[in-house]
Amino acid sequence: AAAGHALVDAPVSGGPAGAAAGTLTMMVGGAAADIDRARPVLEALSAKISLCGAVGAGHVVKLVNNLLCAAHLLTVSEAVRMGVAAGVEAETLIGALNAGSGRAGVSEVNFPRWILSGSFDSGFTMGLMRKDVRLAEALAAETGQAMPLLEVAGRLWRESAAGLADGEDFNRIAALD
Repeated sequence: AAAGHALVDAPVSGGPAGAAAGTLTMMVGGAAADIDRARPVLEALSAKISLCGAVGAGHVVKLVNNLLCAAHLLTVSEAVRMGVAAGVEAETLIGALNAGSGRAGVSEVNFPRWILSGSFDSGFTMGLMRKDVRLAEALAAETGQAMPLLEVAGRLWRESAAGLADGEDFNRIAALD
């Protein structure tokens, strides 16, 4: 600080596709004066800035965001498999879910773009999501939070390593076959 340096944390959400499209969301933590000083750079790198609190809060929010994505991907995949087994086409299910209260980012984006299309090229890997789930488990333990759904999601993401390598697209956990 004496040398005029400051720190803000500013992880992003939106992946390579969001970076290419200029639609990244940045979750920023830091002192207000430091964020104001960094704002021109932050605005040049993201379409939306969410102010999250002190230094480190941006990373906490990003971790919570990725935990929700990991859990939503498992939940939506399971629900779609059930609907398909009951005779409804996956595309029909996703369209209806996205018009109802069951919609989620993964049903609106991941399923149409990477899962149902079979492209599995989101740019975010199984290894990265497994790491984020492990970090969420550690944060839950550190903060003393009982999180039974996180325990199940963590187990499922760990077990997926038996059939899905770290370098594969994280959406492959939702493969419907």
